[in-house]
Amino acid sequence: MNLKIMRQTNATIDSEIIVSWLSDKSKSSRITYGSAVKQFLTFTSKTLAEVRVEDIQQWVRSFELRNYSPYTIKVKICTIKSLLTYCYEVGYLPTNVGKRVKPPNPKQGLSQRILDNREVEKLISATSPGRDCPKGTALGERNRLLFSLIYACGLRVSEICALTWSDLTPRGDGGQALIYGKGQKSRIVLIPEGLWQRLMELPRSEKTDAVFYSYRHKPLDRTWVHKLIKKAAEKAGVNSNASSHWLRHSHATHALEGGCDLHLLQQSLGHADLGTTQKYLHARPDQGSSQHLSNNLW
Repeated sequence: MNLKIMRQTNATIDSEIIVSWLSDKSKSSRITYGSAVKQFLTFTSKTLAEVRVEDIQQWVRSFELRNYSPYTIKVKICTIKSLLTYCYEVGYLPTNVGKRVKPPNPKQGLSQRILDNREVEKLISATSPGRDCPKGTALGERNRLLFSLIYACGLRVSEICALTWSDLTPRGDGGQALIYGKGQKSRIVLIPEGLWQRLMELPRSEKTDAVFYSYRHKPLDRTWVHKLIKKAAEKAGVNSNASSHWLRHSHATHALEGGCDLHLLQQSLGHADLGTTQKYLHARPDQGSSQHLSNNLW
């Protein structure tokens, strides 16, 4: 028996309910999710109330035909499913057609998204200032510190873009940063002594409190960081798919390999679920059951 959902929203048009759905998400998530929803509604040329299962399936098929990765397709499907579920639960829509659409389950490719120590070093060393660097910044120093801090502290790109000088505090010979992560949760990460000292030497802007800013004195956004890393990866000769999240993955894996406690890593990365952190235990296992089989067959 279908129970009628009590209406819990005053929204009367799609744009209002979308704003409501996005309201409790981080700034970077609002941009990403909002873009996906706009893309979907443009593709269907329908209102949310008119959307049917086939519309979502055809949208997904359009990405498959353009060879989008299963992971990208999964993110887009989950975004639309989240919006439709929200609309249904607050009574804006009478049914949830997104419930019938299953996102793909791409193979766990975490091990392919981890740089070894030498590759991380090459990537960080391959930075160049670019036209967006503020005047007075030493050749490539801002970008080197940007990449170094992402790797050293395991930060998300949204977290590094939002970092301000007010978030930084000295701690012993090094320092610490107050990080605002997913779900509006905050955590403290430690910054190694050498990196902290170099960070303190960066020029500061009178127009923004952002640690990493452009020549226009605006905080760097994720698009700029993405471009900078792609350019450095190409110059360094490492995997062209490398991204800021690869540095975060590498941080987690190298920390575990160095003996870091799993719960400490969970806290440092800002994972709500320990299971998410545990994936790094299996990303590059030192041992496997195959090592215990007879090798007479090969």
